[in-house]
Amino acid sequence: MTISRELQVSIPCDFDLLGIVTPAREYKLAWSLNQSLGLKLAKSQDLVINFVNDRCIIISNFVFATSHCTFRLLKNKALSGSASDFLLPELKNLDYFLLIKNESDTFELDSYVSRLPTIDAVQSFTTINVNNLDNKENLLF
Repeated sequence: MTISRELQVSIPCDFDLLGIVTPAREYKLAWSLNQSLGLKLAKSQDLVINFVNDRCIIISNFVFATSHCTFRLLKNKALSGSASDFLLPELKNLDYFLLIKNESDTFELDSYVSRLPTIDAVQSFTTINVNNLDNKENLLF
């Protein structure tokens, strides 16, 4: 008789995630978001995500942090690796993600979301329920 055991781990996803479709390059999108949303996204060190099978991907990363909130603009398609390497492979149709980690009770996500359609560089966007993602662990750094 064999006994199978499986470890179930709950990953806390205490951030909001917006997916963005745009033909704009990352620096142009960051500039547009800064102008329209009052952010100060700046290019930060690229993120290197290592996987168990000795594979890794490099993701472009823009960051703006305040004392209570951190905004990250992440490119979905990896900068290195094969053409099929994405930060979130289940959302290949999205070009970028705006990850918002909020530690304040006064933060209003809707005030940012309502301004996204006015940004010329943004063709479309969606609010993503992180808990429904298969690869949400790729967003934990």
